[in-house]
Amino acid sequence: MKSGPKSRAMYERATESIPGGVSSNFRYWGDEETLVVKKAKGAYLWDQDDKKYVDYRLGFGPVVLGHARQEIIDHVAEAMQIGNCFAMTNEYEIRVAEKIKKLTGVDYVRMSNTGTEATMGAMRIARAFTGRDKILKFDGAYHGFHDYSLWNTYPPTSGVGYRWSPFLVPQGSGIPRMIGDLIYSLPFNDFEFLESRLKERWHEIACIIVEPLLGNQGSIMPQPGFLDFIREQCDKYEIVMIMDEVKTGFRIAPGGAQEYFNVRADLVTYAKCLGNGFPAAAIAGKAEIMGEVGPGKIPHGGTYGANVVAMAAADKTLDLIADGELEKADAHGRKLKEGWKKILDASGLPYVIQGPDSMPGIVFTEEPVCTEYRHWAEGDHETYDMIIQKCIEKGVMPDNDSREPWFISTQHTDQDADFVLGVFEEAVKETVAEL
Repeated sequence: MKSGPKSRAMYERATESIPGGVSSNFRYWGDEETLVVKKAKGAYLWDQDDKKYVDYRLGFGPVVLGHARQEIIDHVAEAMQIGNCFAMTNEYEIRVAEKIKKLTGVDYVRMSNTGTEATMGAMRIARAFTGRDKILKFDGAYHGFHDYSLWNTYPPTSGVGYRWSPFLVPQGSGIPRMIGDLIYSLPFNDFEFLESRLKERWHEIACIIVEPLLGNQGSIMPQPGFLDFIREQCDKYEIVMIMDEVKTGFRIAPGGAQEYFNVRADLVTYAKCLGNGFPAAAIAGKAEIMGEVGPGKIPHGGTYGANVVAMAAADKTLDLIADGELEKADAHGRKLKEGWKKILDASGLPYVIQGPDSMPGIVFTEEPVCTEYRHWAEGDHETYDMIIQKCIEKGVMPDNDSREPWFISTQHTDQDADFVLGVFEEAVKETVAEL
């Protein structure tokens, strides 16, 4: 899909000052394809050429209550009258911490600005608390843009070796190889391999950090009992269990994945939906661990952490979520999933629909279920990309990267679903005819 003339001109202007014309590599779609946004409201987004899209990217997920939500904007505007950044605690920060505790059952909360900061901080806390240095993660899981997390994150899978004997691949240049000596990465949903590795190496491992579902692999779900098994193994070996809820927190349930899967972690990281797109993030967890964060103990800080703008946004966002608004997103997601199934069954394409209702994913694959990184990577992503490109051309915008699920907001309507399913059906039929 080519961008329109106004988007193209604005993008070319951006390239004069911004490398690649974008401030995140994932926003680049190509020199002639990268769009520049003009505005967004509710479930819709307009590019510089005033083309309207039903938005299922939602800023890579955080805008769960819809773009430019008026209650949040008004609350932020009111809060800004007291200032923004103080190098002191403010009342909005306290209120947000109290609401996170009430919704999720954690004991203590520390604020950050981004998911990357939150996961990096949680890893540090785990290493300090246990006196161990190594991090165990899972293949295909994305835990932010810092050097301790960008290992075995994206396909192709040929680089990470045989699943029973994987090795570490950094996600690009500039990540020191020596940091790989502090990382283990194992296949997701593999009980036996995880148990074996922990028996051998438990004394080295500070934490197991897990996305409760693989949000960058089309929402691969944990197999029944897998998160409980991680919890049991962490208890057995006194390893800190970190649940990375940057994507799932305040989206798949008011209490996040801990509520959805009924598993309690030692530390939890939040961002994205916490502020409905404002830069709010948090590290939360049990008192015995979080209580050790402080001067002379475990270091944590940040100039802009808990700034008034982000905290006011989170304050109102959590109120709306506590009032039950997420059910609107779930209902819309269920309608899409039911429609996709009918359309894809009729197409003859082999597929899997997976993930929670508010962030479902589609993988074109012969596998009856995707359980890990390699299953997803071996799917037919070319066909998926063809279908999604056609959807975007017709005014429906999921991410054009097949790793990303469809993010649903509470502002998507039944009328949107009818339109989107019509577009999706057209795109599938056109693609099948071209294959």
